[in-house]
Amino acid sequence: MTATKRDIAEQMSERLGIHPDEGLKAIETILDVLADALVEGNYWEMRNFGVFKLKQRSRRMGRNIHTGEKVPVPSYRDVVFKPGKVMLERVAKAPLVVRPKLRKG
Repeated sequence: MTATKRDIAEQMSERLGIHPDEGLKAIETILDVLADALVEGNYWEMRNFGVFKLKQRSRRMGRNIHTGEKVPVPSYRDVVFKPGKVMLERVAKAPLVVRPKLRKG
């Protein structure tokens, strides 16, 4: 199952006893603060959950998968997430979920 912002806002509203629209506004505010910090070059750490930070990727030569032709890939900044210890332990204890493969077409 994929969780959307709306799903997370509904769960927050149930747990906190607030209106779902307030939960959605809170989620959007958190994500805006996170994005602003990353744009400024800072990292964002939530203890026991994980760290969001930027990683500078070097320029390199790539390959067009359709033609096999070499193409230059410019340097770029990438957002990376490193889960915290508590998050890793919690996920490791979760039951295995097998998702069915979807057929195209």
